[in-house]
Amino acid sequence: MAQPKVNIADNYEDFCEKVTQEILIVSNEKIETQGKFTIVLSGGATPKGIYQRMASASYRERFNWEKIHFFWSDERWVPPEDLKSNYRMASEALLAKVKIPSRNINPIQTKNCSLQASARLYEENISGYFKLKKDEFPPFDLILLGVGQDGHTSSLFPGNPALLEKNRLVVPVSQEGISEKRITLTLPVINHAGIVFFLARGDEKASIVAEILEDQKGQVFPANAIAPSHGKICWFLDKASASKLRIA
Repeated sequence: MAQPKVNIADNYEDFCEKVTQEILIVSNEKIETQGKFTIVLSGGATPKGIYQRMASASYRERFNWEKIHFFWSDERWVPPEDLKSNYRMASEALLAKVKIPSRNINPIQTKNCSLQASARLYEENISGYFKLKKDEFPPFDLILLGVGQDGHTSSLFPGNPALLEKNRLVVPVSQEGISEKRITLTLPVINHAGIVFFLARGDEKASIVAEILEDQKGQVFPANAIAPSHGKICWFLDKASASKLRIA
């Protein structure tokens, strides 16, 4: 795999613009060549502005929503109407503001089923969408990921058994110190993606970004395990999150 490409924006507005432009380019290319585009959304505060930009007057007519299919990298074990729900954030910022067929939206079910059943249902949803055979992994076109100050990404936390999963597409996650239980895609799924965009901003992310990208302290984090076998990784940072990089 080639070295990750690093993009550094002047501010959050510029950051959102750059990422939205790249998502538009990738989506149009994929729709032209294969007739559809699959994107996996990330939760958290950082991508919210990107989703809002995608739904803005400047962009909403430029995306071919009929042929874009939405999934999620992870979800907190809360109802979809909860303020902490990744689905709710994406819905309010983007999905409810543009003309997307409901069949194109594939959230993680968190209501009326157990944590384990939720993981299984999402796994079945993905497998059915891609018509996967046994031991196959889905070829998502683009996965958006954040990174935590502890180096976690999606809901793959340092030391959690979910990091060791080799066969399943989706697993439940619980761990001391995490406020809610979670559902997450596994590493093999993420590493079968065509493109992964890592998104980070703010001073509080500067140290972990430098450690991940430049191995400044020789530590290994879940985010380091993201290495698409036949794809590529692009990092999108603002000046604050890039401030401790030697290349910045």
